[in-house]
Amino acid sequence: MGLRQFISTLSRENRLRRVSQLVDWRYELGKITRDHQVPLLFENIKDYPGHRIFTNGLSDTDSIGLALGLGSGNTRKAIVTAIKGRMRAPIKPGLVETGPVLENIVQANDVDLSRFPIPQWSDQDAGRYIGTWHINVTKDPETGIRNVGVYRMQLLGPRQTTVSTSPGSHLSLHFAKAERQGKPLEMAVAIGVSEAVIMAAASAYPCGLDEYDLAGSLQNESIPLVRCQTVNLEVPAESEILIEGRIKPGVRVQDGPYFDYAGKPNTNSNAFLFEATRLTFRNNPIFRGTAVGVAGAEDQQLFSVLAGLGLVDFHGSRQRQVIQNQLLKKRLFRAFQWAGRIGPLFRGTI
Repeated sequence: MGLRQFISTLSRENRLRRVSQLVDWRYELGKITRDHQVPLLFENIKDYPGHRIFTNGLSDTDSIGLALGLGSGNTRKAIVTAIKGRMRAPIKPGLVETGPVLENIVQANDVDLSRFPIPQWSDQDAGRYIGTWHINVTKDPETGIRNVGVYRMQLLGPRQTTVSTSPGSHLSLHFAKAERQGKPLEMAVAIGVSEAVIMAAASAYPCGLDEYDLAGSLQNESIPLVRCQTVNLEVPAESEILIEGRIKPGVRVQDGPYFDYAGKPNTNSNAFLFEATRLTFRNNPIFRGTAVGVAGAEDQQLFSVLAGLGLVDFHGSRQRQVIQNQLLKKRLFRAFQWAGRIGPLFRGTI
């Protein structure tokens, strides 16, 4: 189920709220997202006529069930049980020659990421965040093994963003190998992918296994992929936006402050620097993002399901992992946030 099909399903089930009044991408859109924890499609964004932004897609159990084709009315336990059954048979992705994400192509010198209505989600954020509900695709420079993750990204310029990761993340391990070789790390960023792909990318899937296989099993259907042109990577063909590029070796930049899942500003002074080499996007693309920082927001709803599957890893101590997972399983979101305020659970990655 691609993003557009999911939005149509939510609309048909009377679960989608369309926001037709003019909304400012700076602060206001994020505030509405946090104040109204239901699926929202913003259709009238200041400075961006004709553009749309979708948020809160997984804001409750019913929405998660719909995203996975399980229908509404399921409990969290029933959804976890269904996913466990599907996970017994991973479904590999398939390569296709072309897809909707290639409808518009912009080469490096003409890339300007601010052409999209990227929100500044909070008045406590240092800037606009293009990466909050997306995927980052990289490959191990030595083995070629692919990783698909979710790492926050702050817009720095027309072609540049941060990439904020924890030291133990798979992307950080890939970049460390590339950097030791004095080489950049190729990365593709896909925005507006299916929610099953996001769920797989956000999971603590074991190193060496392909998150696209997991995504296929989650949605019970193979993920069609297209090859990038300027980097040796593959992304879902039905993505809304694709950014190809490289993470520069030997460079660190500050990411944030960013109003994070715990409801407090978080800064990463050792974020990576990413530079785009090509941009492609669908006709009339829908930007997908989210505003975190309130109890029960969609990131925490997703974590709760992943915790039930044993697929949450915040790269902390074993004892802390147990506490975090129990809070998520029991949907004690305020306590989960409180635990996050004591110290960083993770830095910029779900």
